[in-house]
Amino acid sequence: MPYSKSMSAIAGSYGYIAPEYAYTMKVTEKSDIYSYGVVLLELLTGRAPVQPLELGGDLVTWVKNYIRDNSLGPGILDKNLNLEDKTSVDHMIEVLKIALLCTSMSPYDRPPMRNVVVMLSESRDRARMSSSSSPASDHSSKKDNL
Repeated sequence: MPYSKSMSAIAGSYGYIAPEYAYTMKVTEKSDIYSYGVVLLELLTGRAPVQPLELGGDLVTWVKNYIRDNSLGPGILDKNLNLEDKTSVDHMIEVLKIALLCTSMSPYDRPPMRNVVVMLSESRDRARMSSSSSPASDHSSKKDNL
């Protein structure tokens, strides 16, 4: 049975593939970080990684266009999330900024995964400290101590 010696295959799912993969055809830690950033954006926005072409074609482009046109605020977040709690919203916006770093167009601008983990941990810690010092959490902790 005859076969072709040249073969083209794309590894990955559209919407998660880093831009440089189109010309390098190599998966690297930096392309994995891009994909991780897309997953974070999915969780925060409630949108699929593939968007209609008139909205940019992919989630990263949609997010960047949304921020350019509307600024970075709670309007970009999934309406199914609890957007009433300012501490939670602030934390989600901070995570969204980390996701944007992860999805930088240039792989050289993306942080190593070790740094991503540190940034996420620090963001979580700030959110915990902020929520523990808010009046609402003081009330609930007093109630828990009764």
